[in-house]
Amino acid sequence: MLAKSKRSALLLSAITVLGFGFISALVNILIPYLLSGDLHTIVARPESLDEPAEFIVLLVSVILLLLILIATGAFWIYRFFGERYYGPRGALRWALFGAIFAVFLKAPDWFLADNLRPLGAVLRILSLFVAFFMARWMVPLEK
Repeated sequence: MLAKSKRSALLLSAITVLGFGFISALVNILIPYLLSGDLHTIVARPESLDEPAEFIVLLVSVILLLLILIATGAFWIYRFFGERYYGPRGALRWALFGAIFAVFLKAPDWFLADNLRPLGAVLRILSLFVAFFMARWMVPLEK
């Protein structure tokens, strides 16, 4: 199950993107809306979502972005990661990686002052590696 193949790489990449997307949506959309109760905190013009054409364009854009992310991730997983990164433990590890990475991308906004924004960019780049190794530590590779 989930042996190294292109189909498994696509599935693992989709799991990673979904983990990232769920946590990112929670942190960037749901929590600000629940704290403020104002739809304008997440959508600049909420009335534009009533127009079917604009809603369809938004939906198609999001789907295309997710497909591009999944395809890119599948390429990297298939090309550069060995058999031990596949299987059920691999799926859990990739989902954790996506979730941890989403939190670490948002964390500099929570903790850094405005004058330290360049440091935030460096921390976001480093968060990719930290999230990867944290997920690997939380779900160790099989021997």
